[in-house]
Amino acid sequence: MAGEGAMLKKAREEKGWSYQDIESVIKIRVRYLQALEQEEYGALPGETYTKGFLRSYAKYLGLDPEEIISLYNSSRKIEVEEKVQTPPEPVHKTTVWFKLLAVILVILIAIGIIFGISYFGNKNNKPPNTGYSPTPLPVAPEVEEPSGENEQPSDSSQPFTPAEEYSGIVAEINFTGRCWMRVKIDGGAAVDSMNYEGETKVLQASREIEFVSIGNPGGLNLKLNGVEIEPLGTSKQPVFNLVINRDTIDNLSKDRNILPRD
Repeated sequence: MAGEGAMLKKAREEKGWSYQDIESVIKIRVRYLQALEQEEYGALPGETYTKGFLRSYAKYLGLDPEEIISLYNSSRKIEVEEKVQTPPEPVHKTTVWFKLLAVILVILIAIGIIFGISYFGNKNNKPPNTGYSPTPLPVAPEVEEPSGENEQPSDSSQPFTPAEEYSGIVAEINFTGRCWMRVKIDGGAAVDSMNYEGETKVLQASREIEFVSIGNPGGLNLKLNGVEIEPLGTSKQPVFNLVINRDTIDNLSKDRNILPRD
């Protein structure tokens, strides 16, 4: 262990904060906070989430996030054992020269065979000169272009481009600020993520996408099956249990606001 977990734990205990106090603010589950302090990273969803949680936790405790990430990277390094190679046996000089001469001899024989085949083949296939010159073929007459009176009107309209079709439900998210989310796809297990400004994410489902909670709805722009919808809210108005299904997609052509009205 590189010690990043001990630093997090010490900072939390010095401030007298419990795991529940921190969970209510930065929206990271208690078991994940414990795993970060104990450096049991196998209990976390993945390396991307682990680094995001470490940054958020360190920043909230007043620590340097980059120092914590550097310690984490050090703890994840895997030592590679050096492979012991047996030194090759010395090659006798006479064997090398013999092999080299044999290769040269084979190459010379192959060149001679190829040259002989090419020479005699060209000699036998050369046609005799009989003095005969073939008569040139007649040139087809030029066809005049039809006058403007008989020309058919051209279709100057632009080619039709069919609208993009989506299979199921596709949610394209562009984050304009820091935003924590918990999402379920087709009723599966909830997945937590910490997202930052400039990141993008695409969620795809067959039946529905449920945003269990969005900590900062004002920090994202959302498109559903290519249709951009109105903002979900502001940074001070979390969104809970927002379900996107086929009925929601069908209603987008009438109203781009997917939140229930007061």
